[in-house]
Amino acid sequence: MDDITYDRGQKVRMQLDQMVNTLNGMDVGMSLVWLWAWDLIRDKYSSYEFVTEDSDYIVINGVTLDNIWEKLWVNPPADFTLEYGAEQMDEAVLDWMIDNEFIAILEEDGWLDEEETNVVDE
Repeated sequence: MDDITYDRGQKVRMQLDQMVNTLNGMDVGMSLVWLWAWDLIRDKYSSYEFVTEDSDYIVINGVTLDNIWEKLWVNPPADFTLEYGAEQMDEAVLDWMIDNEFIAILEEDGWLDEEETNVVDE
């Protein structure tokens, strides 16, 4: 292994050690689950904030990350777990965001699903 690869590996390890220490020092149980859930929520929020031709979902008008955080913090879902893997966690977060009316499902033509239209108009 050359020096550049070794140095890069050491830098990455130091960063990971710092993140682990930060997570372990947080005043919340299962901090890695919280980190993973919040990362997924932020990613979905930014991905679905605007409709594109590839969009299947959209953030409901007026919803902010602050709104989502408040709901998450007050009542964290029990099914947010890493026990069953990344795909299950991703699905649980998406379902939770839909159930809490943070995002809506778009029809194939890019319009809001008829069932979701009332949610936006309320």
